Amino acid sequence: MIKQSRNKRLLMLYFGMLFGLISFSCLLSSPAWAMREGETHVITLKASNLPSGQLAYQMASHKIKSKYGRIRDVTSRYVQRPIVPGPTIIMTEGDVAEITLEHDIEGSTLPVSLHVHGVHYKIKDDGTVKAMNGIIDSAAFPGKPYTYRWEAASGTAGTWPYHDHTFGNPMLGAEDKGLYGAVIVNPSSMEVTALIDGEIVDVDLDDVKREFVLWMHETTFWGAEINHILDGQQIPLWSNPTIGARLGELIRFHVIGIGTAFHTFHLHGHRWLEHGTSSVVDTVNIGPISRQTFVVEAGEGVGPGAWHYHCHVLQHMQSGMMGKFRVLE
Repeated sequence: MIKQSRNKRLLMLYFGMLFGLISFSCLLSSPAWAMREGETHVITLKASNLPSGQLAYQMASHKIKSKYGRIRDVTSRYVQRPIVPGPTIIMTEGDVAEITLEHDIEGSTLPVSLHVHGVHYKIKDDGTVKAMNGIIDSAAFPGKPYTYRWEAASGTAGTWPYHDHTFGNPMLGAEDKGLYGAVIVNPSSMEVTALIDGEIVDVDLDDVKREFVLWMHETTFWGAEINHILDGQQIPLWSNPTIGARLGELIRFHVIGIGTAFHTFHLHGHRWLEHGTSSVVDTVNIGPISRQTFVVEAGEGVGPGAWHYHCHVLQHMQSGMMGKFRVLE
């Protein structure tokens, strides 16, 4: 009887160890992104005036809260003043953003809002005038902030514009006055497909050194840099900027249309995969609210130098819609 009991204990111990080894093996073989828990971005944005007469969003606070309650304050990544284009909010599939918008536009009592493309939200977080009843019920007023909730659900990876949809013109809002910015939702795999050394490969986003967000608005480029060498520091570049990188660095471009004009974006000296296809291009069409995101290796095949980017629509280019991509040794 004692011998049977002992054998039973040994058998249970054996199966327990076997189950533990199998579980540990599965844990090791599972990709890291499969175990990732989404984070919550607690953000305060302000809509303000600029001395130029433009309007602009400002990042007042950005804190990231993990599932376990750990909080990281990343507000220092942003310049502490209103900028055009507005701050770029970076999320990963599975994340949630709770964004409080404050009305800080001097001399105006008109409502101001946030309307975002691409991510998920409920109707109360739409940021537009409800067409059925004409009521502005998801906007901020002076002294009365409004909080939106966005979900970067699975399948929403991409680069998405956000903009005002109520100020002055309930149909278009004040995006033409400067109230717009971008949300980058990274895939949970943290990998993107790119053309590197003539081959289509998966690129780990941790290897991307800089990202440039270039907005095509009427006859002007407006830009911002996200510098991952400096822990994701965001640097406003303003209009028709010269952008730069070191030879061989992996650079991610986000080209977005805003306003009502149609454009053709062209970058000299470099080629890339057209977003969502296997087509190799150096020119893409950009319409209102359309986007192209791609990765290039700076100076690949051409070396250091200054490479123009511009709109290929002749009237836009003649109006000065161009800048330089400077590649340094």
